[in-house]
Amino acid sequence: MTRLLVVDDDTQLLAFLSEGLVDAGFEVKTLDNGADAIVAAVEEPVDLILMDMLMPGLDGMRVIRVLRKIIPGIPILGLTGYAGMDYTQEAARLGVRILSKPVVFSVLIHEVRQALETG
Repeated sequence: MTRLLVVDDDTQLLAFLSEGLVDAGFEVKTLDNGADAIVAAVEEPVDLILMDMLMPGLDGMRVIRVLRKIIPGIPILGLTGYAGMDYTQEAARLGVRILSKPVVFSVLIHEVRQALETG
């Protein structure tokens, strides 16, 4: 089964995303901060990471930079409620597609599947 790590400081959104992704046939682990995401990605390999870009502590871009050094090929999708932020271009350079919140669930599933196929 395809394993996803979903990281967001909004616990209600985490529950919503987890439920929908499980219903779509994925195994899902959720975390509410970037530091734990780095540890989990190393200790419990996953097939894709879906991550909020703006979180307290380690934000999404910092986590992505670390993950690209230690797990370079892992597919990562970013989520943000703030379109047009400066990190969008940097994320693209790091191979991360950013999706806007609120995310349309059918679009999210499509993006997850596409990212898994293309690596």
